[in-house]
Amino acid sequence: MNIQTNRWHLARRTFLKGLGATVALPWLEVMSQNSRSITTAGSMAAHEIPRRAMFTYWGLGVEITGFTPPDTGKNYTLTPSLAPLAPFQNDFTLLTELTSFTGGHGSCCCLLTGVNTVRNAKTLMSVDQQLAVHHGSATRFPSLVLGTVRETGFGGPFPMTLSWSKNHTPITPENRPEVLFEKLFGSEDNKTLAAAKQAMAQRTSLLDSIKEQASALQRQVGTADRQRLDQYFTSIRDLEERIKVEGEWIDRPKPKVSRPNFGPGSPRDRIASDGRGYSEYTRMMFDMIALAFETDSTRAVSHIPRTEGDEAKCYGYLTQSKWDLHTITHNAQEDDKIAQWRQLDALYLGEWAHFLGRLKSVKEGNGTLLDNTMAAWATTNGGPNAHDSKHLPLLLCGGSALGLKHQGHLVQKDMPVANVWKTVVDRVGMKIPDDFQGGLASGVVKELI
Repeated sequence: MNIQTNRWHLARRTFLKGLGATVALPWLEVMSQNSRSITTAGSMAAHEIPRRAMFTYWGLGVEITGFTPPDTGKNYTLTPSLAPLAPFQNDFTLLTELTSFTGGHGSCCCLLTGVNTVRNAKTLMSVDQQLAVHHGSATRFPSLVLGTVRETGFGGPFPMTLSWSKNHTPITPENRPEVLFEKLFGSEDNKTLAAAKQAMAQRTSLLDSIKEQASALQRQVGTADRQRLDQYFTSIRDLEERIKVEGEWIDRPKPKVSRPNFGPGSPRDRIASDGRGYSEYTRMMFDMIALAFETDSTRAVSHIPRTEGDEAKCYGYLTQSKWDLHTITHNAQEDDKIAQWRQLDALYLGEWAHFLGRLKSVKEGNGTLLDNTMAAWATTNGGPNAHDSKHLPLLLCGGSALGLKHQGHLVQKDMPVANVWKTVVDRVGMKIPDDFQGGLASGVVKELI
């Protein structure tokens, strides 16, 4: 090994200790294996780049005729709906004419699983959770599951989460940026750490005793009940795995990040009846995601910034809208409603542009955080009335350092969204499971790689 490498190279997880505190350093060029001296500290080597993926779902879709560019290729014309993304036109590919397993209200649960719906018996694992398993304990949080409501909607007509665990259950999202910040970066003194270790030991002991009882119980019941119990105890095994990851990280200090000003109460509760406060709230959530990626706290995120409920209330304080978004989507081709919808599409994409700008502002290796992150803006509501499983748009952003070759506007007639996720998984380097997306994925999007 090169002596200068030994001398100058710092470990990725390097901490400073003093005055009773331990502080985690951010990634520095001198931490790279490319570093040969203090004057030649190299950028990240290819295998050192964290390969991140983020998936978002936007309920009720877009006004597709005004959203879709009239031309294709890298030099396509941005429509007024897409205008907020002009600074990032070379950083994403717009795919149009995609399809999903189902569409319309309550279809978000099939976006990342391929086939899950509220009406069928299939409950496959979502791609973000497959990536979480792939990354394992490489980060403190294998994944983050986020949304605008803190419920799954499981058992009702409208699911509220994108993420499904390997034990076939929906995962509850977190919807409060201030709580997410504390989870990611909250300070931990010796007292709180001791309490956390004690709680972890108690949970482990409880699970051990449950497993012993489970084995005895399964010998006493019939075949059908054994299957139900097996599914139930699978969730317990998942919990054991999460406890194991927590245990590996419990003595490692969290990154030190200045606490943003979240204002009085919760930003989620400050969204007014005219939509005032939605933009602030949504951007705070995006900022928390960017911080989680920047500090390598996680590498897989799912997020629902807008459900079918339209938390922005049509930005009424700006648009003076007479209708809710659902009414606008059922527009009967009325010009005033279509114009309103297109205006709203541009406002919502302004929030997405904020997120892309946040990622692009952070230098990482030879590129930026955006270059090392694949971020998808997606929906399962397509067609002129936003309730179709066809004519779906999808924005796949970033990832150039991971091998994505952006193509501008790319029409993929009747290609399943699952193919886009297969492309993302390919770039991450995860082995494709046999039941990936319920078999819907016919291949990768070759133009992108």
